[in-house]
Amino acid sequence: MGPRFTRYTVASLTATGITQLVLWVLYSQASVGALTASTIGFAAGALPHFVMIRWWAWGQRGRPRLTRQVVGYLVVTALGGLVSVGLTTLADALVGPVIDDRGSRTLVLNLAYVLGGLPVFVAKFALLDRLFGQPESDSARPTSVRAAKPVAPGTTSP
Repeated sequence: MGPRFTRYTVASLTATGITQLVLWVLYSQASVGALTASTIGFAAGALPHFVMIRWWAWGQRGRPRLTRQVVGYLVVTALGGLVSVGLTTLADALVGPVIDDRGSRTLVLNLAYVLGGLPVFVAKFALLDRLFGQPESDSARPTSVRAAKPVAPGTTSP
């Protein structure tokens, strides 16, 4: 899979770190519920993840296909997020009656969130690679990106 997969992985780990930090702060420090904390955490990590994978991992620049990429990213990421948020909420419901300590429950929720993302990690990469990895057609590229056609000496370009 190479460098693109490595950059995707680094971007995903960074986004997961942001998500985990937000989840931890909201759930353990601000006493926000598991569903709300994991949803806000997910959203907080999703925006930098999109920017990192579009511009860094796949090297996409400019506006062409941006709307299609945003919509595709939102769909793929929302499906993965639903799994992680759902498992986090389920974990809270299961451990809530057993573990009273909010700090310990926060650790369990963070683990549930991360483990919930693992099964879909490679599938998300494959879908995002199809979305971001396809070369743009010449007609979709901005004029400044199109290659100039060579002109024979002594002639003028059309």
